Parts: sequence; structure tokens; C-alpha cells
Amino acid sequence: MARNIVEKVLQAHLRDGACVPGKEIAIGIDQTLVHDATGTMAFLQFEALGVGAVRTDLSVTYIDHNTQQIGFENSDEKFGAVYSRAGNGICHLVHLERFGKPGTTLLGADSHTPTGGGIGQIAIGAGGLDVAVAMGGGPFHLT
Repeated sequence: MARNIVEKVLQAHLRDGACVPGKEIAIGIDQTLVHDATGTMAFLQFEALGVGAVRTDLSVTYIDHNTQQIGFENSDEKFGAVYSRAGNGICHLVHLERFGKPGTTLLGADSHTPTGGGIGQIAIGAGGLDVAVAMGGGPFHLT
């Protein structure tokens, strides 16, 4: 049976469960994003996990909500994330244009993260703890 792009990407990233409608699965996450309004808690939660460094292909912190924010470059450097300074643009659009990649997964602590779906990326908005777990290499659970 032919599968659509969503089914193909989910199957390629499946860590637990079966891709059956209505059943919970766990998928691996390739990329994460946080911004200045959500990043502080996400990085505090990540640090509490004791992982040491991000384990995704790419994790980015954007300064785009409170452009006077300082200090995120410290946690990004410490844990191996990318720092996007104030003035680069709105996180979900900048991420789509600079880092979006069809066939990958993105978990972001921003409600507009699903913008990545426009290029064939499974892009999901989630809470900071879910993003922190994904940054540490843990799966994301969904139904």
C-alpha cells in the first residue's frame, strides 16, 4: 500500500509503537528550537536531565520575542546548541528558511513550529520539557 509523506517520515523516525491511526508512537527528533520566552525553562530542564550536550542533529535558540534578552549564548555554548541573536528574525520562519529539511522531524517550544510542515518536515509545537527531552536524544510521544 502506498504511503503519504507523513507516514513515510513517521515510519523513518519510529522508535516505539506501530504507525496505526489512534495508537501512541514514539519518534526520534532531528531538530529542536526554543526562543527567549521558552528557552530559559527548557535549558534548565535540559540541565536537570544531566545529559551534558544536545544529541539532536541541530538545536537552535532564537532571540525574537524579548530582544533585550541576554545570556542564552552561555547555555548554547555549554550544551552545543546554535545561538541566533536578536535581529535575525522570527524563529519559525528563520528556522524554516535556514535549517528546514524535508523528511526530518522538528520539535519546537513555539506555537508556530508547524510552519515547517510546508516543506515536508514533521514539525510539532510542544512544551519546554518535551523539547528538553528531545534535545537529550529522548523520543517524543504522540497519538
